[in-house]
Amino acid sequence: MKRSDSWLGSAAGSSYSRGSHYRDSGPSLASLSRVMMVLVVLVVVVSVIQLVRPVPLPKAQDTISNTVIPGTPPSLPWPSQGGGEVDIQNVGTIGSFNVNEQIPLASTAKIVTALVIVKDHPLSLGSAGPTIVMTPADAATYQSMLGQQDSVMAVASGENLTEYQLLEALLIPSADNIAVKLATWDAGSVSAFVAKMNSMAKALGMTHTVFKDPSGLDTSTVGSAGDEVQAALALLKNPVLSKIVSMPQATLPIVGVVYNVNYNVGHDGFVGIKTGSIGNGANLVFAATGASSKDLIVGAILGQSGVQPLSAALSESTKLVNAARKIPGDFSVLKKGQEVGLIDAPGIQPIPIDAAQSVSFTGWSGLHVNYIAKFLPLKGQVAKGAKVGTLTVSVGEQSQTVSLIATKAVKSPSVAWRLKRL
Repeated sequence: MKRSDSWLGSAAGSSYSRGSHYRDSGPSLASLSRVMMVLVVLVVVVSVIQLVRPVPLPKAQDTISNTVIPGTPPSLPWPSQGGGEVDIQNVGTIGSFNVNEQIPLASTAKIVTALVIVKDHPLSLGSAGPTIVMTPADAATYQSMLGQQDSVMAVASGENLTEYQLLEALLIPSADNIAVKLATWDAGSVSAFVAKMNSMAKALGMTHTVFKDPSGLDTSTVGSAGDEVQAALALLKNPVLSKIVSMPQATLPIVGVVYNVNYNVGHDGFVGIKTGSIGNGANLVFAATGASSKDLIVGAILGQSGVQPLSAALSESTKLVNAARKIPGDFSVLKKGQEVGLIDAPGIQPIPIDAAQSVSFTGWSGLHVNYIAKFLPLKGQVAKGAKVGTLTVSVGEQSQTVSLIATKAVKSPSVAWRLKRL
């Protein structure tokens, strides 16, 4: 019987071919192998790039915000007229009323007169300064002002007075004629000196004050209680002026003993500063020791009137000082271990930054507390407990700077993170 191999062939219409099958399989496997090799190379290259790519450095930021001491702000026994303000030196304002109302300053203007003089002619404690000779014009000014019943101190032509003695005469018996003498001695004329006074007021931030004369006799010389406190604080920074205003009396060459118009000085802790009376109104800029020796109470009461307006102003200041002495206390404004910031580093959760120590200040409810953080440049790794910056805490002029520390270690990111990062 004849053998037939037809069964080995393709069925009619079929594209299948045994021979062609084996011919195509070789190239297909080779292509797949090449693709796999390319993918492996790409994975290796990308991995190397990811591993050698620079890692972002850790960054620190603060999370603490300025605040106020909690509680109800204090109240003070204000008079029913005028304007006033009471501060604690280097801390802040306890309270005020009608604080920006412009009121004739009278002799409280002499605070700035004295500030201009010591700015132009500095004195140190124990120094008398230059000698100034009284002229016939000075003697005539004294006689004229005496006739007008102004506050004056007797001078004679040819009399020698030192700068320090003239400042005593200006601030203790509040001599208007001495204000004029100092003005002309310093600036050559009263008008030139008044320009200096207004420049000084601007520098001190006394935005509601206008000077027209050096003594305050001119009712157009006006200012506010808030401005007068700024002038008082400036005066107290000068040791010579601060000493003079704290003196109940002084002895001068011709007139002998002169007494402080502010009769509170030397009593109940009062150490200054200046009275002022004009017409039926009186002002008082005062300073007195607080409950603590480091707390100096500084205030102003302007525009008091009545039968005895100066006595009224002095009495009101006593009430205010007695009340103010009870207000300041020690307040914690930062606690050791308090979280004040965070470190953001690649591959880890943010790490808290804590204060290394506590801070307490003198203050009262409602007083502003300010925080300023400064951070060191951080490298790739930070040890646990390492200093990463500083935090300056301030209340008024009270200020303290503390170290900031990392609460956990910052390590280099893991290989897995480096590989997976985008």
